[in-house]
Amino acid sequence: MPGDESKKTDDEPDYKKWGVIVGTISGVFAILAAVNTLTGFNPLKGLAPSPTSQTSASRPLAVATSAPRTTRTTPARTTREPARTTDEAEAPTTRAARTTPPARPDFQVRSSQWNGPCDDKACSMSAVFRNNGGTGSGTATFFVLWPDKFSYLAQCSVVLPRTGENDFTSAGCVASSAQLQNYFRTHRGGTVRLYVKAES
Repeated sequence: MPGDESKKTDDEPDYKKWGVIVGTISGVFAILAAVNTLTGFNPLKGLAPSPTSQTSASRPLAVATSAPRTTRTTPARTTREPARTTDEAEAPTTRAARTTPPARPDFQVRSSQWNGPCDDKACSMSAVFRNNGGTGSGTATFFVLWPDKFSYLAQCSVVLPRTGENDFTSAGCVASSAQLQNYFRTHRGGTVRLYVKAES
């Protein structure tokens, strides 16, 4: 009876139902495989991930991580200056020697004397000088001193001619004054002293 057949169908075990489902899926995959073999068309191609895309996506990562880093090193700068040559080292000394002013003359009295009588009229004197400094001229002053004190009765000055280094020159002059005349008039037979001073 029809009622009895439907009851038998509902009473079938579950494993028989799963067997039918699995067989159906296997049959579909068998058909797709046959189509792929005959035509080369793969309907599941769009569903499966492409190995090429995975490889291309992984390559940049491999390159990025495996590429060695290069570090630029800058050579250290040295602060040592090049040594000066002998000419350069001697240059300042040469310039200093050229700009040094010449030495001033330095006259010293070597000897002095009376050149004639020293009386109530005048006293004539002369001296020899040596220049111990640089080339140049100077002046000399002759004094007629009191016999007992360093004070003069008369004086005269003269210009020393231009004289070279370590050379000699001589000069003289005549001194007279009212004080000198008065001294000899009040001190008959008195004596006086001679003093010479040189300046450059």
